[in-house]
Amino acid sequence: MTLAMKYLKIFFLVILIVAAVSSLLSLLLPRQTKPQFTIALSAAQSRYLGIEPTRLLDEMLAELKPRHFRLQADWDAIEPILGRYDFNELDNLIKKISQAGATVTLAVGRKLPHWPECHDPSWLKTLKPWEVEASQFAMVTAVINHYRGNPAITRWQVENEPLFAFGICPPPNWHRLQRERDLVKSLDARPILITDSGELSPWLETGWLADQVGATLYRVTWNKFTGYFNYFLPPLFYRAKAALLAVLGKPVIISELQLEPWAPTGLTNLTTAEINKSLSPAKFKANVKFFQAIGFNEAIVWGMEWWYYMKLNNEPVYWDLGRELFSELKP
Repeated sequence: MTLAMKYLKIFFLVILIVAAVSSLLSLLLPRQTKPQFTIALSAAQSRYLGIEPTRLLDEMLAELKPRHFRLQADWDAIEPILGRYDFNELDNLIKKISQAGATVTLAVGRKLPHWPECHDPSWLKTLKPWEVEASQFAMVTAVINHYRGNPAITRWQVENEPLFAFGICPPPNWHRLQRERDLVKSLDARPILITDSGELSPWLETGWLADQVGATLYRVTWNKFTGYFNYFLPPLFYRAKAALLAVLGKPVIISELQLEPWAPTGLTNLTTAEINKSLSPAKFKANVKFFQAIGFNEAIVWGMEWWYYMKLNNEPVYWDLGRELFSELKP
């Protein structure tokens, strides 16, 4: 037997031991029978779908009555001109949520949810490479300083899947993320959520930096190589990875619970047949049940803007399913 083969056998033996131990530890994780559902609301995504964000928020508060939201401080929206910040829209959304007695997770950084992930202002292209990080950290500092006195904000999300290569963004950089995490911690004491791919990452690098880890949960995706791809991973896959982080005192939540189709084109003008390939009404219910089977205590619900878009286009089934989901949370 060659030396390489011996090392390969040792490697696989270690993997099997880690998998076995984490699976056993996962049995000790408490299962939540009534978890928290947090709504992801993006002003930019709303406008992409032709919806005015405050109108959408008003409809949600009136009909769904959620108690928790995630908003995002997209860089191109809050600093359209270098050094000049505009928080008016975000202020208005947070004020409405606060007046309703709900809470906010605020995502800050360069890479935030929704394509192209890095929501860069146009002027960023004029900067030299070494100036970009300084401008990014100045923006993050401005956001934290502007909102750290707001009691509705319960935690900060720093970047979105920053160690997972996706979107039109610079390559992942652990040390840059560490510096950004340290900056946020120096400005405010609230917990820091850092997110990662639920299916394609072990979460350990993320967990080292985060107070809380957020993992995506997708059951059907699409890519140009395979087309639609079904994940056949069991709930234990997520619980076992979370068990390893639990040893470090790092709780895990689902940061994107797939309740919106993943399509090869944009979300507008999809046929029913195309929608059903990744998110039929039955798949919507199945994804919620799958999350509940994992047993985590929170999921950030992904796709609410699209539910409302479908409702406005005479297809209210997803909005109605969302209303049912949130009605189940009421005492």
